Amino acid sequence: MQTQVVLWKTSTALALAIALTLGGCSSGGGGHHSSDSSSSDTAAAGGSTGGGGTGGTGGGTGTTSTLVTADVVDTLGSTVTDLGGTVSSLGTTLGSLPIVGETADGLVTATGTAVSRIGTGLSDGLGSLGTDSNALGKTVAGVANGVADLGDGVTVTGSNVATLLGQVPVVGTAAPVVGDVVGKVGNAVTMLGDTLSTASTSGPLGSVTNTLGAKVLVPVVSLVENTTGKVGTTTGLDSPVGGLLQKVGATVDGLGDKVASTGGTGNPLTGAVGNVLNGVGSAVGKAGGYVDPGAGTSGVSNLTQTVGLGAPVNGLVTNVGSAVSSLGGQISGTHANPITNAVGGTVSAVGNTVASVGGLVSGGTSTGGGLLAGGLSVGAGASAGAGASANGGLLGGLLGGLSGKQ
Repeated sequence: MQTQVVLWKTSTALALAIALTLGGCSSGGGGHHSSDSSSSDTAAAGGSTGGGGTGGTGGGTGTTSTLVTADVVDTLGSTVTDLGGTVSSLGTTLGSLPIVGETADGLVTATGTAVSRIGTGLSDGLGSLGTDSNALGKTVAGVANGVADLGDGVTVTGSNVATLLGQVPVVGTAAPVVGDVVGKVGNAVTMLGDTLSTASTSGPLGSVTNTLGAKVLVPVVSLVENTTGKVGTTTGLDSPVGGLLQKVGATVDGLGDKVASTGGTGNPLTGAVGNVLNGVGSAVGKAGGYVDPGAGTSGVSNLTQTVGLGAPVNGLVTNVGSAVSSLGGQISGTHANPITNAVGGTVSAVGNTVASVGGLVSGGTSTGGGLLAGGLSVGAGASAGAGASANGGLLGGLLGGLSGKQ
């Protein structure tokens, strides 16, 4: 009898152990599955962020969910990389100019390359925060690579100063000496950048950046995002603020497209400005995840319509904007000359911009399409005299004012 009791207790304990083991495996598997299917928005949610943070701290690379901060930095990094490419192409163009252009060619091109390397470091580094335990080290390495590239540019510039400016009679004697000094400075900068780039991802410094990133930076960022998400949910500001950021981001992004197209294909200036605006707009839109992981484009209209202010505010703001826009049209038509046209176009642009805000608070239900398009449903006749273009709204008004045409 005693033997049977012992066997029964043993078998019961064994069954409980197996059950607990299977339960733990099932829980771990579920966690990984949820993490794999989650988007950047899960970083602002309470439970999933806590689980991800714990996994990341314990295992170093156990966090697989993307943080909102990582998404924002990744977008900005890509924007910086594109900007560097534009600067590099400008350096190539300068190379076709005699003496001065050829001298500055190497430095400008290297500067563009350095900017691109820094942008890549941001995307590959902090842009993968939460999924790469050494995201901080990779970001430092990107900056170091940029420093090394800049040093290469200084070295090339020193060589160009010595050879090209050496052909100019007035500075021909001093140019080789100055060029040699500049070249040595460039070599020193390059060596510093190369050393820091290697050390930041390996060796003692690499170990420090790895530890700081995985066990300090990720938990802190996760905590902050978790807190802002809870604050947004608790106060009810998650959807309004998230929606506002989405709309602002979409507007800036659309403005970037407009600016890029105004210069035509291959225009480096408008293309660069347009790309920067595109990147900033995208980053602003993604920042909505800090307060609302499910941020939509109707958050502001939801808030105003809930308290009954959507239509009244829309009407008031649209009427004011239409009046200002009409004034701009009158200024342009009174004395037709370049100055009055420019002033009138600017005033009309301000009026169109103010009027388009009405579409923002009412959900963009006006015939023009709200913030991105016309957004002029009340007093539209008054704005017609201002020469509103098919673009309408914020984008059309601003671009019309800049170009002098509506």
